[in-house]
Order: sequence, then C-alpha cells, then structure tokens
Amino acid sequence: MIEYPRKVSLSRYIAEIFQYRQLLALMSKKWVKAKYEDSYVGFIWMVLSPVITTIMYTLFFSVILDTGQTKIHYFLFVYSGMLPWLFFKDVFLETLDIFPKESLLIKRANFPRIIVPLSVVLTKILQFGFGIAILFIVAAVSGKDISENFFLFPILMLQIVMAALGFGLLFIVPCIIYRDVKHMIRFVMPVGLYTLPIFYKIGAVPQEWLSYYTLNPMVSFVQSFRSVLFKEAIPWYLLGKGMIIAFVIFVAGIAIFRTYEKRLSDFI
Repeated sequence: MIEYPRKVSLSRYIAEIFQYRQLLALMSKKWVKAKYEDSYVGFIWMVLSPVITTIMYTLFFSVILDTGQTKIHYFLFVYSGMLPWLFFKDVFLETLDIFPKESLLIKRANFPRIIVPLSVVLTKILQFGFGIAILFIVAAVSGKDISENFFLFPILMLQIVMAALGFGLLFIVPCIIYRDVKHMIRFVMPVGLYTLPIFYKIGAVPQEWLSYYTLNPMVSFVQSFRSVLFKEAIPWYLLGKGMIIAFVIFVAGIAIFRTYEKRLSDFI
C-alpha cells in the first residue's frame, strides 16, 4: 500500500508555491512555445485569435440584431464581453488538458502540482493583456472614452481567475479518471457563450429570470468588466455576487485538488 504525504498547512503550501516560482515561469514559457511555435505567425496568434473571433461574431450579429450602434462600437461591445469569456474558457479547458501532457514531469518530480494549472493562468493573463491593449487602441480610434473606474479592473481579474481556476481544479480528477467527462465539458462549453450578455444587453433578459440568470458568475464578470471599461453604471450588486460565487468555487476547487494532489500521478 502506497503511503502518501499528509497535506501541509495552507501557509506552508503557499510558501512552497513561491519557492517554485522559477519552475512556474519556465512552464508558462514552455506552454506558450508549444502552442504557437509551429504556426507561421507564431505568438501573433495570441493577439489575433480573439480579434478575428470577435470580428466574425460582430458581422453576424450586427446583421440579425438591431443593435442601434455603429459596427465599430458594436465590435467594442462584443469584444469587451468576449475577452473575459475567452479567458475563462481557455483557463478552464487548458487546465484539464495540461495534466496529461505534463504526466512525465508529474510522475518524476516533486513539486506543488498546482504549479501546472498556474502556468496556464499566467499565459492567459499575458494574452488577456494584449487583448486589453487592442481594446484601448480601437476605443481611442473610435472616440469611445475609457471609464475612470478602471481602477476596479484588478478586482474583476481576480474574480475571473478564481472562477476559471476553481472550476478547472474541481474537474481535473474526474476528467483524468473518466475521459468522457472532458468530452462532455468541451461539447457544452460553446453553448455557454450564448447564455452571457456578450451579443445582447443584460436588459434583454426578462426581469423574472434575472436573479437565476446572474447565478452564472460569468454574467457578473462580463457585465462588470464592460461597465468598468466604459462609462456605465457599475453593477455593485452583480460585482459582489460574482465575487462571492467565484470565491466559493475557488475554495472548493482548492480543497478537492489538495485532497487528490499527491495521487495525481496514479490517475494519469
């Protein structure tokens, strides 16, 4: 019977993660290179991918929906919703993918296993930063003012990271043991895009459904992110509700992950 080390305290766990910060940086760099080095334009895809996706959706929905906005302003509306959604989706799904890909390292080396999904988070924060830069450029060209409430952006970023990483940590073990779970998640995820106020305003949701609709933490992220970027009223209730839900998901994910962390090499 295999003896597994007992879990260390949370403070010791955080200290261990900090000790392996160089490994975290190396894994993040490796993850980016592995994903983009075989393409002709390489890292430029980190910037182009969300922009091209948004342009396609903008052209489609500006035709079938009466947006009441110019195409460039509707692009900004959609793009400001797509950025947090793509960040959440990519962190969640790539967290599920990276453990099997790093199975040799996990089996042979002794380090906090949470370093592996954290490397995904770092690469996606980098991509998100490029996306924000493009949004600012397009907003400046189109004459759209950026809100002075942008100082709240780090709080929103923390929410999205907690929710995306939390969901990933919750589903890592089930996805490794039961491969069909990951296939089901990948099948369902695209539907989530249309359940969020990305292509339409949240006011289009019937009032009687709104309390249930906002249980989805991504609704809070998208709406709050857009309000913080542009000069709109900040939905403080949604912001607080989203933070609470994201925190609960993150704590649950960490708890489950730490329970099985030392045994991950057995499952891969």
